[in-house]
Amino acid sequence: MKLLYIILFLLFAGLVIKSFYTHYFSKKKRYFAFDDSRYREEDDFLKIHALNIGKLERVFLYLMLVTYLAALAVFIFTDHPAAIWILATVLAWQFVLSMFIDLKLYSAFHDKGHLFMVIVWLILIVVLYFGLSRFDIYA
Repeated sequence: MKLLYIILFLLFAGLVIKSFYTHYFSKKKRYFAFDDSRYREEDDFLKIHALNIGKLERVFLYLMLVTYLAALAVFIFTDHPAAIWILATVLAWQFVLSMFIDLKLYSAFHDKGHLFMVIVWLILIVVLYFGLSRFDIYA
């Protein structure tokens, strides 16, 4: 069972590393929380830039990192099942960030697809924690 948890921690480390890489180093993509390639016009670019999504991403990126490190510390030093709940919060932060970004994009572009995605992100957060509560997590 410990091997499964180690694999889970490695996968989440990949998520955090990928997000850092995309946010700070990527030349192809500006944002890790949404696909900015579908906005190609200069006017779209200016609207997105005015939303300060980069700053919002940065806040959530560091929340994800701190949460991941806390989960890792709990797992390594106490071997407590709460580490998995804390680790799930890393994914929940990603969903909350996506929800905020969809709200911001809706305010700029008035695309109802973004409102639909806000509902999807809320459902995914509920499903994440409800689903996790249905499993017996052993240390």
